[in-house]
Amino acid sequence: MNTLGPMKVAEAFVQQVAASEQKKIVTLSSIMGSIGDNKLGSYYGYRSTKAAVNAVMRSMAIDLKRLGIIAVALHPGWVKTDMGGPRASLDVVTSVKGLRRVIAGLKRDDSGRFLDNEGQEISW
Repeated sequence: MNTLGPMKVAEAFVQQVAASEQKKIVTLSSIMGSIGDNKLGSYYGYRSTKAAVNAVMRSMAIDLKRLGIIAVALHPGWVKTDMGGPRASLDVVTSVKGLRRVIAGLKRDDSGRFLDNEGQEISW
């Protein structure tokens, strides 16, 4: 679901996105999908699906460039949710505000990147 869901939704709406003003396709990933940043191991299933959706978004950025579409994967930060737990560093509102700011500021050169909720690049 973490991989095929975002891919199928993007495929279903690619023509509408291409005709839109912003021309952006964004999916929520996780730093846990970063192979370069994995220092703790475990969570094999979750990590692998997030790494896979990152690969999908990177490929989509290449394929959709001809349509002027920006495609990126975003990490929301460690958020206080059921999954993130009460010790997480961000509340939902702060995470969403950051994500919205990053999405609003996306430029064509950002396409194919993996960014956090502050716009910083994360290693694949």
